[in-house]
Amino acid sequence: MNLKAAARAAAPGAPSRATEALALLDTATPGNPALATPQRAAHLIGQCAHESMGFTRAVESLYFTTPERLMAVWPRRFASVAAARGFTRDPERLANQVYGGRLGNTRPGDGYRYRGRGYLQLTGRANYRRFGARIGIDLEASPERATEPETAWLIAASYLATRSRSGRTALEWADADNVEMVTRIVNGGRHGLADRRHRTAAALSALTGKGRTLRRGDEGPEVLLLQRALAARGFPPGALDGDFGPRTEAALIAFQRQAGLPPGGRAGPPTLAALMPLAA
Repeated sequence: MNLKAAARAAAPGAPSRATEALALLDTATPGNPALATPQRAAHLIGQCAHESMGFTRAVESLYFTTPERLMAVWPRRFASVAAARGFTRDPERLANQVYGGRLGNTRPGDGYRYRGRGYLQLTGRANYRRFGARIGIDLEASPERATEPETAWLIAASYLATRSRSGRTALEWADADNVEMVTRIVNGGRHGLADRRHRTAAALSALTGKGRTLRRGDEGPEVLLLQRALAARGFPPGALDGDFGPRTEAALIAFQRQAGLPPGGRAGPPTLAALMPLAA
């Protein structure tokens, strides 16, 4: 499996360290259940790409400028503007407020020390201890190591292999291609489900070489992903709006010509395979 290409398909513009670390994970840990099939690998990649904003964020952002946004993210913690106002623009205080006293955080400052890190935003002292033991790294003593790409992939693979809901692990739900249930295990809800779906589908298409051909008139998240890839490669498709119109078609034809592909203006598996690995 070309895992680097799959990661770039799910997240055009992904840093090379992230994609190379994923390939290293495959060779360094043979038999890893998260990489046992293209479908499992696609779900791992898709979820991590969403949670980390395309592998560009390995530490949770806790900088909020308005109390209203804090209320939207943590409605149980902040029931009013007055309650939330003192926690804006102060990530450390906010982390200790929302994470302190739970997730194994028992000491002063634990909320901030064990805030979300890695590609799946591992959070809480107990989780750092638990998953550190599983991957052979003392994350409780050195929580910052969770941001290392190699470590972030190990954590994510272990997380999907061991966390479960409704009697199945995340990897078993991946076997059923159930993005929603994998999302519920990772996120606790359905946040960002549409984005997770199209990132997972893009990764799977890159891994298997299968997928529908995109053409003028199509709309949706797959078209948006195509547009982002074209833009990252230097072929501006106009507005990044998920609408395959004439400017997207023209940008695609220009890319196909440069890549030595038939300039038909349709994005099938050969074009996508050529485009996505280069998009980073």
